[in-house]
Amino acid sequence: MAGNDQQADLPILIIGGGCNGLILAHALNRNGIRSIVFERDETIVSRRGRDWGIGLHWATALLESLLGEERWKHIDQAMVDPYMKPAPVEYMPILNGKTGELLAKKPVENLRRVLRSRLRTFAAEELPDLRLGKKLERISYAEDGKSVTAHFADGTSETGRLLIGADGSQSRVRRELVGPERAAVKRLPLVATFITASFPADYAVSLRKIANNALVSLWPHPDNMCGALTLMDGIDKDHPENWRYTSYVAWQCSPEEQAAEVAAGMSIRDRLRQAKEKSKAFSNPIRRCFELLPDDHEEVYWFGLSNWDPSLPEHKWDNHNGLVTLVGDAAHPMTFHRGQGLSHGLVDLFNLVKLLTNPEGRSQAELIDAYEAEMRPRAGEEVQLSETNSIMLHDGPRITESPMVKRGLSYGSGSTEKPNSTVQVV
Repeated sequence: MAGNDQQADLPILIIGGGCNGLILAHALNRNGIRSIVFERDETIVSRRGRDWGIGLHWATALLESLLGEERWKHIDQAMVDPYMKPAPVEYMPILNGKTGELLAKKPVENLRRVLRSRLRTFAAEELPDLRLGKKLERISYAEDGKSVTAHFADGTSETGRLLIGADGSQSRVRRELVGPERAAVKRLPLVATFITASFPADYAVSLRKIANNALVSLWPHPDNMCGALTLMDGIDKDHPENWRYTSYVAWQCSPEEQAAEVAAGMSIRDRLRQAKEKSKAFSNPIRRCFELLPDDHEEVYWFGLSNWDPSLPEHKWDNHNGLVTLVGDAAHPMTFHRGQGLSHGLVDLFNLVKLLTNPEGRSQAELIDAYEAEMRPRAGEEVQLSETNSIMLHDGPRITESPMVKRGLSYGSGSTEKPNSTVQVV
């Protein structure tokens, strides 16, 4: 990079050892750029045992490029079902949550579902510098504008040429950049209760047949609710009773109501009872999946839906002349119903790696400005589209007009071309 020889000798600091942070480090290291990943937790194994599946579809080629041809050969290790070979096109069913009637069957190219914990483990393998138990406290910048320092809760610090926040939807880096008020996510009037469970073998086999290889089915309900069923883990292929499924019910609930429930101290048992009651309005298998749960089932996860739009003027941050930026959920957390979060994170990583490895005489400040100029409107559009979609899926009369029913998992609103549609894998 022009005029930055000394700066280039410093590592890139990646805050957050989630999927995006680890994949980014892998891609940078493959291209001869030294990076260090700092993860808050003491392990990359999911905290409190929680895990979930993530859709991989239109950005599959980007992940392949970031990992490289040799590593990609082993990507099955990260899948929810490592034994299932994806077809060029799968069909994801969307069904009426009340009647079970098929509303749409959306084609999806290159559809895979990865298990978050497995993708993290897979991406972390062979990383030369992954540091655990590193909780970011603050960020400082050198007076000469050529370096940035991350300061951690354990009293240590590290200086680098660039700091990248990949620390998720509640990003500490984002908070450092725009302040706590502007960094706060937008609370939406929707909540969901997820459960993860195994079922008797015969029933587990029957659940696989609903979506076949798509592995996920969506069940919007005309009474302003939504359900879903996904295979989370099918690694024990000969023992269906050990397969693990994730199901959820979601409904309208104002931020004020959400806050009141939290203040009332609703327990896991309370959340499960609440979700079981909601599930009674659904057709099978959503209703049955909740009926089969014992009242003391532990794997119950409730949360309110939220997002953060990087394209809003008030959300523009100072990248300190190219010393700091954000990627993935740290930059654009979005609702999950259209399964776009990982894909847009991969576009972030692909573009950032491409810029940093091919600067073409530009300064680091120019490279980061270029990255952010593309990311903000692209990701901002999907944050807004996903919010609209989530609201419509929980609004009975508008379900069939929602982006999910109309466009499925396709990129964007259809007004712009899919990014990086032609990608070379090296």
